[in-house]
Amino acid sequence: MTKENNLKEQFKQAILSTAKVISDDYKIKIDKKNKSSKNMDFFQLDNLNTRLDFIKYRAEIDSKALRKKFSSDEVYKLNLPKNLSCKSLYELSEKIRCEFLGSIMLKGIKSNFVEDYNNKLFFKRKDQLKTKEDVNITEAFELYMLKNFFKIK
Repeated sequence: MTKENNLKEQFKQAILSTAKVISDDYKIKIDKKNKSSKNMDFFQLDNLNTRLDFIKYRAEIDSKALRKKFSSDEVYKLNLPKNLSCKSLYELSEKIRCEFLGSIMLKGIKSNFVEDYNNKLFFKRKDQLKTKEDVNITEAFELYMLKNFFKIK
């Protein structure tokens, strides 16, 4: 096992342990064959090559663990709108609601989200966004939620 593979394996175990604690689900396991989990989606660690990749991965796992902890599939489906655009706004608000609750509990989670969202916003092409019509409603709603809940400018 190379040093890089060893580090990725240690990172995977640390992320898995963190996800278990955050979600209060200690039964989460990773299938060694395809690196996926029955309970959460873990993407291939081979895709992690830069610091930004690690930040994104950490934030995604935190988000999924918080969703598992704070969201009920039954309640979620009961309130799911029929309209497709409303569904995407509902999904986004549920995701950010769970992330916000987790960020209140743990400062490290908050810094993971803030760093990841700042990176995403940095790479969006601001020069292409000159009018309101240049941004779809889901992106505009996400920006609104991030500004108001995470104080991201």
